Amino acid sequence: MVIRVVPRAISFFSPPPSAPYSVHTLAFSAAFAELPKATLSRSTLSRQQHAAPEQHSHTLPIPADWLVPRAWTGAAVMVICGAGDTRRLFKWVLFEALLAEGIAVLTYDPPGHGAFQQIPMSVESARSTARAAVDWLCAEARASAVGAVGISLGGNQALDAAAHDPRIAAVATISTPVTLQPITRTLIAREVLRLFLPRTLALLRYQSLLGMIAEWRMARGIWAVSDLPTLVAQFRALDRVRAIGARPKLFIHGTCDAAVPPRNARLLYEAAQPERALWWVRQGSHLNVVMLAPEMHALARWLRERLVQPQSN
Repeated sequence: MVIRVVPRAISFFSPPPSAPYSVHTLAFSAAFAELPKATLSRSTLSRQQHAAPEQHSHTLPIPADWLVPRAWTGAAVMVICGAGDTRRLFKWVLFEALLAEGIAVLTYDPPGHGAFQQIPMSVESARSTARAAVDWLCAEARASAVGAVGISLGGNQALDAAAHDPRIAAVATISTPVTLQPITRTLIAREVLRLFLPRTLALLRYQSLLGMIAEWRMARGIWAVSDLPTLVAQFRALDRVRAIGARPKLFIHGTCDAAVPPRNARLLYEAAQPERALWWVRQGSHLNVVMLAPEMHALARWLRERLVQPQSN
Protein backbone atom coordinates (compact mmCIF):
# COMPACT_ATOMS: atom_id res chain seq x y z
CA MET A 1 0.00 0.00 0.00
CA VAL A 2 1.32 3.45 -0.95
CA ILE A 3 0.70 6.25 1.55
CA ARG A 4 0.36 9.58 -0.20
CA VAL A 5 1.40 12.48 2.00
CA VAL A 6 0.13 15.92 0.98
CA PRO A 7 2.19 18.63 2.72
CA ARG A 8 0.27 21.52 4.21
CA ALA A 9 2.12 23.85 1.83
CA ILE A 10 0.29 22.16 -1.06
CA SER A 11 -3.17 21.71 0.47
CA PHE A 12 -3.26 25.31 1.70
CA PHE A 13 -2.87 26.58 -1.86
CA SER A 14 -5.76 24.43 -3.09
CA PRO A 15 -8.56 25.70 -0.84
CA PRO A 16 -12.14 24.40 -1.15
CA PRO A 17 -14.84 26.81 -2.40
CA SER A 18 -15.99 27.30 1.20
CA ALA A 19 -12.57 28.59 2.32
CA PRO A 20 -12.48 32.18 3.67
CA TYR A 21 -9.81 33.11 1.13
CA SER A 22 -8.93 32.64 -2.54
CA VAL A 23 -5.61 31.82 -4.20
CA HIS A 24 -4.48 33.17 -7.56
CA THR A 25 -1.19 31.99 -9.06
CA LEU A 26 0.35 34.69 -11.24
CA ALA A 27 3.57 36.21 -12.50
CA PHE A 28 4.44 39.88 -12.25
CA SER A 29 7.28 41.34 -14.32
CA ALA A 30 10.55 42.80 -13.09
CA ALA A 31 13.38 44.48 -15.00
CA PHE A 32 16.97 43.41 -14.35
CA ALA A 33 19.93 45.51 -15.43
CA GLU A 34 22.43 42.75 -16.17
CA LEU A 35 21.90 39.10 -16.99
CA PRO A 36 24.53 36.43 -17.74
CA LYS A 37 24.56 35.11 -21.31
CA ALA A 38 23.59 31.65 -20.06
CA THR A 39 20.54 33.19 -18.45
CA LEU A 40 19.52 34.93 -21.66
CA SER A 41 19.55 31.68 -23.58
CA ARG A 42 17.14 29.90 -21.24
CA SER A 43 14.90 32.77 -20.11
CA THR A 44 11.63 33.92 -21.58
CA LEU A 45 12.96 37.14 -23.04
CA SER A 46 11.26 38.54 -26.10
CA ARG A 47 12.83 38.44 -29.58
CA GLN A 48 13.25 42.17 -29.46
CA GLN A 49 15.38 41.90 -26.35
CA HIS A 50 17.50 39.16 -27.93
CA ALA A 51 17.93 41.29 -31.03
CA ALA A 52 19.09 44.33 -29.08
CA PRO A 53 22.31 43.43 -27.22
CA GLU A 54 22.89 47.09 -26.41
CA GLN A 55 19.76 47.12 -24.28
CA HIS A 56 20.76 47.31 -20.63
CA SER A 57 17.67 45.86 -18.98
CA HIS A 58 15.59 42.74 -19.49
CA THR A 59 12.17 41.85 -18.18
CA LEU A 60 11.47 38.48 -16.57
CA PRO A 61 8.32 37.00 -15.00
CA ILE A 62 8.39 36.44 -11.24
CA PRO A 63 6.26 33.49 -10.04
CA ALA A 64 3.93 34.47 -7.22
CA ASP A 65 0.69 33.69 -5.39
CA TRP A 66 -1.95 36.27 -4.50
CA LEU A 67 -4.00 35.31 -1.44
CA VAL A 68 -7.12 37.38 -0.83
CA PRO A 69 -9.44 37.09 2.19
CA ARG A 70 -13.16 37.32 1.56
CA ALA A 71 -13.35 40.31 3.90
CA TRP A 72 -10.41 42.20 2.39
CA THR A 73 -9.58 45.49 4.08
CA GLY A 74 -7.55 46.73 1.09
CA ALA A 75 -4.22 46.31 2.92
CA ALA A 76 -1.66 43.91 1.46
CA VAL A 77 1.65 42.44 2.59
CA MET A 78 4.40 40.95 0.47
CA VAL A 79 6.08 37.97 2.14
CA ILE A 80 9.70 37.20 1.24
CA CYS A 81 11.13 33.77 2.03
CA GLY A 82 14.56 32.92 3.43
CA ALA A 83 17.63 31.47 1.73
CA GLY A 84 16.91 28.25 -0.14
CA ASP A 85 13.21 28.43 0.73
CA THR A 86 10.27 28.99 -1.62
CA ARG A 87 7.23 31.25 -1.57
CA ARG A 88 4.93 28.53 -0.19
CA LEU A 89 6.83 26.28 2.19
CA PHE A 90 6.25 26.39 5.96
CA LYS A 91 4.49 29.77 5.91
CA TRP A 92 0.85 28.70 6.02
CA VAL A 93 0.48 29.72 9.70
CA LEU A 94 1.68 33.23 8.81
CA PHE A 95 -0.60 33.34 5.76
CA GLU A 96 -3.62 32.21 7.80
CA ALA A 97 -2.91 34.86 10.44
CA LEU A 98 -2.65 37.68 7.89
CA LEU A 99 -5.79 36.56 6.04
CA ALA A 100 -7.71 36.37 9.32
CA GLU A 101 -6.94 40.06 9.87
CA GLY A 102 -8.31 40.95 6.43
CA ILE A 103 -4.84 41.46 4.92
CA ALA A 104 -4.11 40.10 1.44
CA VAL A 105 -0.77 38.42 0.78
CA LEU A 106 1.58 38.47 -2.21
CA THR A 107 4.17 35.73 -1.77
CA TYR A 108 6.81 35.32 -4.48
CA ASP A 109 9.98 33.40 -5.28
CA PRO A 110 13.03 35.70 -5.05
CA PRO A 111 15.87 35.34 -7.58
CA GLY A 112 17.55 31.96 -7.38
CA HIS A 113 14.70 30.42 -5.38
CA GLY A 114 11.77 28.15 -6.09
CA ALA A 115 10.45 28.51 -9.63
CA PHE A 116 12.56 31.60 -10.35
CA GLN A 117 15.98 30.19 -11.18
CA GLN A 118 16.77 32.40 -14.19
CA ILE A 119 19.12 34.69 -12.29
CA PRO A 120 21.07 34.37 -9.04
CA MET A 121 20.27 36.15 -5.81
CA SER A 122 22.03 39.48 -5.32
CA VAL A 123 21.20 42.77 -3.64
CA GLU A 124 20.38 44.32 -7.01
CA SER A 125 18.22 41.45 -8.30
CA ALA A 126 16.35 41.20 -4.99
CA ARG A 127 15.73 44.96 -4.99
CA SER A 128 14.38 44.90 -8.55
CA THR A 129 12.06 42.01 -7.68
CA ALA A 130 10.72 43.67 -4.53
CA ARG A 131 10.14 46.96 -6.37
CA ALA A 132 8.16 45.13 -9.04
CA ALA A 133 6.12 43.39 -6.34
CA VAL A 134 5.15 46.74 -4.82
CA ASP A 135 4.37 48.09 -8.29
CA TRP A 136 2.00 45.16 -8.84
CA LEU A 137 0.32 45.59 -5.48
CA CYS A 138 -0.27 49.30 -6.04
CA ALA A 139 -1.21 49.22 -9.75
CA GLU A 140 -2.81 45.82 -10.37
CA ALA A 141 -4.17 44.81 -6.98
CA ARG A 142 -4.90 48.43 -6.04
CA ALA A 143 -3.90 47.86 -2.43
CA SER A 144 -4.66 50.79 -0.17
CA ALA A 145 -1.57 50.16 1.99
CA VAL A 146 1.48 47.91 1.56
CA GLY A 147 3.61 46.18 4.16
CA ALA A 148 6.53 43.74 3.95
CA VAL A 149 7.41 40.65 5.98
CA GLY A 150 10.78 38.98 5.47
CA ILE A 151 11.99 35.68 6.92
CA SER A 152 15.72 35.29 7.59
CA LEU A 153 17.45 36.49 4.37
CA GLY A 154 14.01 37.62 3.25
CA GLY A 155 14.16 40.12 6.11
CA ASN A 156 17.32 41.61 4.61
CA GLN A 157 15.43 41.96 1.35
CA ALA A 158 12.40 43.50 3.08
CA LEU A 159 14.55 46.09 4.87
CA ASP A 160 16.36 46.94 1.64
CA ALA A 161 13.04 47.28 -0.21
CA ALA A 162 11.53 49.55 2.45
CA ALA A 163 14.67 51.70 2.59
CA HIS A 164 14.39 52.35 -1.16
CA ASP A 165 10.59 52.48 -1.51
CA PRO A 166 8.50 54.82 0.68
CA ARG A 167 5.32 53.05 -0.49
CA ILE A 168 6.09 50.29 2.03
CA ALA A 169 4.30 51.60 5.12
CA ALA A 170 5.48 48.99 7.65
CA VAL A 171 8.06 46.20 7.70
CA ALA A 172 8.59 43.16 9.91
CA THR A 173 11.54 40.79 9.97
CA ILE A 174 11.66 37.26 11.37
CA SER A 175 15.02 35.74 12.41
CA THR A 176 16.97 38.14 10.19
CA PRO A 177 20.78 38.38 10.31
CA VAL A 178 22.97 41.47 10.41
CA THR A 179 26.05 39.30 10.04
CA LEU A 180 26.18 35.57 9.47
CA GLN A 181 28.75 33.02 10.51
CA PRO A 182 29.86 30.46 7.91
CA ILE A 183 27.24 27.78 7.34
CA THR A 184 28.72 24.46 8.42
CA ARG A 185 27.17 21.07 8.97
CA THR A 186 27.95 21.44 12.67
CA LEU A 187 25.92 24.64 12.79
CA ILE A 188 23.08 22.94 10.94
CA ALA A 189 23.21 20.04 13.40
CA ARG A 190 22.91 22.48 16.31
CA GLU A 191 19.84 24.03 14.71
CA VAL A 192 18.32 20.62 13.97
CA LEU A 193 18.58 19.77 17.68
CA ARG A 194 16.25 22.71 18.31
CA LEU A 195 13.56 20.74 16.48
CA PHE A 196 13.11 18.76 19.68
CA LEU A 197 12.08 21.80 21.70
CA PRO A 198 8.56 21.35 23.14
CA ARG A 199 7.07 24.19 21.07
CA THR A 200 8.48 22.68 17.89
CA LEU A 201 7.20 19.20 18.65
CA ALA A 202 3.77 20.70 19.33
CA LEU A 203 3.62 21.69 15.65
CA LEU A 204 2.95 18.05 14.80
CA ARG A 205 -0.67 18.67 15.68
CA TYR A 206 -0.89 20.76 12.48
CA GLN A 207 0.99 18.39 10.18
CA SER A 208 2.42 14.88 10.48
CA LEU A 209 6.14 14.25 10.63
CA LEU A 210 5.97 12.70 7.16
CA GLY A 211 4.25 15.86 5.92
CA MET A 212 6.97 18.02 7.48
CA ILE A 213 9.70 15.93 5.86
CA ALA A 214 7.96 16.00 2.49
CA GLU A 215 7.64 19.79 2.71
CA TRP A 216 11.30 20.17 3.70
CA ARG A 217 12.42 18.13 0.69
CA MET A 218 10.60 20.53 -1.63
CA ALA A 219 13.12 23.25 -0.74
CA ARG A 220 16.66 23.37 -2.07
CA GLY A 221 18.10 24.38 1.30
CA ILE A 222 20.59 27.07 2.27
CA TRP A 223 23.19 25.54 -0.06
CA ALA A 224 21.19 27.04 -2.94
CA VAL A 225 22.72 30.44 -2.08
CA SER A 226 26.47 30.57 -2.55
CA ASP A 227 28.57 32.44 0.05
CA LEU A 228 25.58 33.38 2.18
CA PRO A 229 27.61 35.31 4.85
CA THR A 230 29.01 37.64 2.16
CA LEU A 231 25.56 38.17 0.66
CA VAL A 232 24.12 39.06 4.07
CA ALA A 233 26.90 41.61 4.60
CA GLN A 234 26.20 43.16 1.18
CA PHE A 235 22.62 43.93 2.20
CA ARG A 236 23.96 46.27 4.95
CA ALA A 237 20.95 45.68 7.18
CA LEU A 238 21.82 48.33 9.79
CA ASP A 239 22.17 51.04 7.15
CA ARG A 240 18.89 49.98 5.57
CA VAL A 241 16.94 49.99 8.82
CA ARG A 242 18.23 53.51 9.56
CA ALA A 243 17.14 54.64 6.09
CA ILE A 244 13.56 53.47 6.73
CA GLY A 245 13.25 56.28 9.23
CA ALA A 246 10.12 56.64 11.34
CA ARG A 247 7.99 54.07 9.51
CA PRO A 248 6.92 51.17 11.79
CA LYS A 249 9.43 48.34 12.14
CA LEU A 250 9.06 45.04 14.01
CA PHE A 251 11.88 42.58 14.69
CA ILE A 252 10.91 39.04 15.77
CA HIS A 253 13.58 36.58 16.85
CA GLY A 254 13.78 33.23 18.62
CA THR A 255 15.67 32.99 21.90
CA CYS A 256 17.09 29.59 20.84
CA ASP A 257 18.24 30.55 17.34
CA ALA A 258 21.61 28.86 16.72
CA ALA A 259 21.99 29.87 13.07
CA VAL A 260 21.32 33.58 13.60
CA PRO A 261 21.97 34.43 17.27
CA PRO A 262 19.48 36.77 19.01
CA ARG A 263 22.03 39.61 19.17
CA ASN A 264 21.27 40.24 15.49
CA ALA A 265 17.74 41.35 16.36
CA ARG A 266 19.06 43.56 19.15
CA LEU A 267 21.41 45.30 16.69
CA LEU A 268 18.54 45.92 14.26
CA TYR A 269 16.35 47.31 17.02
CA GLU A 270 19.06 49.63 18.35
CA ALA A 271 19.74 50.97 14.84
CA ALA A 272 16.06 51.66 14.17
CA GLN A 273 14.22 54.90 14.79
CA PRO A 274 10.85 54.86 16.53
CA GLU A 275 8.36 53.44 15.70
CA ARG A 276 10.13 50.18 16.47
CA ALA A 277 9.45 46.97 18.39
CA LEU A 278 11.46 43.89 19.33
CA TRP A 279 9.71 40.62 20.19
CA TRP A 280 11.53 37.62 21.63
CA VAL A 281 10.03 34.21 20.88
CA ARG A 282 10.33 31.70 23.71
CA GLN A 283 11.86 28.41 22.48
CA GLY A 284 12.08 29.98 19.04
CA SER A 285 14.69 28.45 16.74
CA HIS A 286 15.70 29.63 13.30
CA LEU A 287 13.29 27.17 11.72
CA ASN A 288 10.18 27.22 13.89
CA VAL A 289 9.26 30.88 14.56
CA VAL A 290 7.25 31.33 11.38
CA MET A 291 5.10 28.31 12.33
CA LEU A 292 4.24 29.42 15.88
CA ALA A 293 0.61 30.55 15.80
CA PRO A 294 0.55 32.95 18.80
CA GLU A 295 3.46 35.00 17.47
CA MET A 296 2.26 34.99 13.87
CA HIS A 297 -1.24 36.12 14.87
CA ALA A 298 0.31 38.87 17.01
CA LEU A 299 2.39 39.93 13.99
CA ALA A 300 -0.74 40.03 11.81
CA ARG A 301 -2.54 42.20 14.38
CA TRP A 302 0.49 44.53 14.54
CA LEU A 303 0.37 44.94 10.76
CA ARG A 304 -3.39 45.52 10.73
CA GLU A 305 -3.03 48.31 13.29
CA ARG A 306 -0.47 50.03 11.08
CA LEU A 307 -1.87 49.34 7.62
CA VAL A 308 -5.65 49.33 8.15
CA GLN A 309 -6.56 51.40 11.19
CA PRO A 310 -4.67 54.58 10.13
CA GLN A 311 -6.87 54.71 7.02
CA SER A 312 -10.04 54.83 9.13
CA ASN A 313 -8.85 57.65 11.36
